[in-house]
Amino acid sequence: MEESTRLDEVTVFGGKLSFLVPHDWEETAEENAEENFYSYSEPGAESGWLRVSLNTVKAVRESPAEILSRIFEGRRNVTENEQTGNWVCAYEKDSEKDGVRIHLYYWIVAKAVETDLVREAIFSYTVLTERANGTETRKVVGLLEQVVSRANFT
Repeated sequence: MEESTRLDEVTVFGGKLSFLVPHDWEETAEENAEENFYSYSEPGAESGWLRVSLNTVKAVRESPAEILSRIFEGRRNVTENEQTGNWVCAYEKDSEKDGVRIHLYYWIVAKAVETDLVREAIFSYTVLTERANGTETRKVVGLLEQVVSRANFT
């Protein structure tokens, strides 16, 4: 990835969420089209897939602030993006899929979008474990940290 990466905005989930991805990334086809997520990667990528899902909660018995508090309860490193008002929590974990070791970077991004509605986007970026500490991966993760925290909920 170059020092100055051109970004394109994508809008998903019927216009409920928009965010930026690198210009050369494409939406990738998934085996199960019934899943409620979108994924993006460089064409032909062997490692490095961004995936996003969206949850919407209508406040009935609790306020949007209480819902946000519950979403992030017990989590570390929760911050608020001052520009967007989004609440963000980032974390990582190792896993295995089909016998292949992978490393996942997660960002939970949530915001009260109406007086009684909260949206929560869960972004994950998956790389092969042996590439997790590579320069290219660190650059991409740094970029994704910036763009997902600025996701736009409507």
